[in-house]
Amino acid sequence: MRLELFMAHRLVHGANNKVSTSVVKIAIASVALSVAVMIVSMAVIIGFKNEIMDKVVGFGSCINIVNRESSANLETLPISSQQDFYPSIENENGISHIQRFVIKPAIFKAGQDISGVVLKGVGSEYDWSFFQRNLLEGNVLTSDDTSSQRQILISKKMSDLLKLKVGDNLVAYFIQDPPRMRKYYISGIYSTGLEEYDKTFAMVDIRDLQKLNGWKEDQITGFEVMIDDFNRLDEMTELVRDFAGYKILDDGSMMKVASVKDNNHALFDWITLTEMNVWVILAIMFFVAFVNMSTALLIIIFEKASMIGLLKAIGSTNWLIRKIFILQSLYILLKGIIIGNIIALLIILAQHFGHLIPLDASSYYVDHVPCDLQFWYFVAIDFATILVMSVMLVIPSFAISKMQPAKVIGFK
Repeated sequence: MRLELFMAHRLVHGANNKVSTSVVKIAIASVALSVAVMIVSMAVIIGFKNEIMDKVVGFGSCINIVNRESSANLETLPISSQQDFYPSIENENGISHIQRFVIKPAIFKAGQDISGVVLKGVGSEYDWSFFQRNLLEGNVLTSDDTSSQRQILISKKMSDLLKLKVGDNLVAYFIQDPPRMRKYYISGIYSTGLEEYDKTFAMVDIRDLQKLNGWKEDQITGFEVMIDDFNRLDEMTELVRDFAGYKILDDGSMMKVASVKDNNHALFDWITLTEMNVWVILAIMFFVAFVNMSTALLIIIFEKASMIGLLKAIGSTNWLIRKIFILQSLYILLKGIIIGNIIALLIILAQHFGHLIPLDASSYYVDHVPCDLQFWYFVAIDFATILVMSVMLVIPSFAISKMQPAKVIGFK
């Protein structure tokens, strides 16, 4: 065993001074707390981002293709579903699915209760995986031409407001010329926790909304495009724009291609702000850990001043002695990191599975603090902590160079 490793090991495990023992315990606790806070912060922010993105994309899509002339008040102009990119664009690398949709505003009435909603009509190719994960009761819509009842999927928020359950009927009124109404059979109830969307959207068959609008079977509001990797959203948006964004329709209008970021600026700005907060937290925690470790190292160095003087007197170099104390500090650092990892893992597991900390869904888009359980950020935080601390701990070790053997050998 190298001399510096042997002596660092003896200093860590053979120390019996109350001062140094207390300082070591405080340093370990500080590192453990800092590492735990950094890991939990990463887990929460990544959890927030993934949870919200999953819900926003689940309600809509990664990329939308609609008529450029459609107004912002949900009264959309149709485009033809007979496009050369549908459904062949699914064969493009990075594109996982494309589906048709029609949207139409309506008013629900059940007894004396009313609610304004947006009906979203979907076809047989619609991917129901998101709603199946968030389904509370009943079933999603079925594309059954023989069914005599018009099915509808509504949210738990709507069902509570209108006092309805699966199997009940509700009436939807459409403000158009002439005004129309439809009676729907509630096939299922979902809840995503994304309150802004839950209170707005209900799902119906695309053919029903086409008839209400007086559209042909091939006329739709637009297409929804799903992609394999959300990190490639901008790249895939440009790809879809190349396919559809520059085409001129028969009526002289063009199609507009917009990503989920384009349609939800405020939400993505909020997510970006929270990500910036994580970097601030990480910087503060690194600083706290460094200050505490540096303080502990300096106290240990001055406490062992007589030993340092003796080592210098027998010919040890300053760098050899500094390495002894840096290695001792790394022992302390590693112990703190291990404890911090255990604390962080317990907190993340408890919140991930137990949802112990609730949130106001109307303000935070989710009803609990989401914690994403992945181990790569454990490794990333641990590696960054060891790397940064190893470099930074060299600074307080320079105090050893200033010590003169004649003055410190008898220091107590």
